[in-house]
Amino acid sequence: MRRWQSLGLATLIVGMAGCASLDDQAWVQKTKQVSMKAVHAVTDTTKKSARRMQKYLEEKDLLKTFQDAGEHSETAVLDVLHKAGIGKVASNKGAAKPMPQLPKHPPPGAPGAPEDFTGTLRWPLDAGIVSSEFGKRHGKMHKGMDIAADVGEPVYASADADVIYAGNGLSGYGNVVILRHDRQMTSLYAHNSELKVKVGEHVKQGTLIALLGNTGRSTGPHVHFEIREGDAPIDPRVILPEYKLAAL
Repeated sequence: MRRWQSLGLATLIVGMAGCASLDDQAWVQKTKQVSMKAVHAVTDTTKKSARRMQKYLEEKDLLKTFQDAGEHSETAVLDVLHKAGIGKVASNKGAAKPMPQLPKHPPPGAPGAPEDFTGTLRWPLDAGIVSSEFGKRHGKMHKGMDIAADVGEPVYASADADVIYAGNGLSGYGNVVILRHDRQMTSLYAHNSELKVKVGEHVKQGTLIALLGNTGRSTGPHVHFEIREGDAPIDPRVILPEYKLAAL
């Protein structure tokens, strides 16, 4: 009797082991399928970006004419930064139009800005033509970089950040997003056709934050991209990696 019981128990154990093995195989197969889909999605996105970049290179003579037009309000930008505790103390003189108040506490799950940003920035566009560099332009200081592309080109967050401004109340900038990456470092994305984030949100690097446009003072569709340390603008090329599609 015990012999049959032992045989029965052994059969049950072998059967369970077989089921577990089948389950493991199914899990491995499913994981492979998910991984392959992710790889295909990335490859497809890269191919699409490359095709758009090729198109922009063919149109670069026209795209290089798409830049900021006229003055943008430096006072309005500094007002936003100062109200967020970045740079110098805020001044009431020449303040920007009324804008949403920042929440006193970050929303659940949104970490506060780190003391110092230690990561690597990414370009705000996957495809586009730099139409105007940082520095002196027409006798005045151009505080950012203009990158031209078609209206609707996705604009991405250059790094993890908190959204401290999203609106159209900064004179000359059109629809603009300002992100805070650490206690003093910010990035700005202007002239968008549509904004995809709101003040108080926390975004990850590569998050879609806007669609490129031609709002504000602009000669054609482009994104005006700024990086600042406190009040001071920094040449984006000093911090950004080499443009990955530039070789095309």
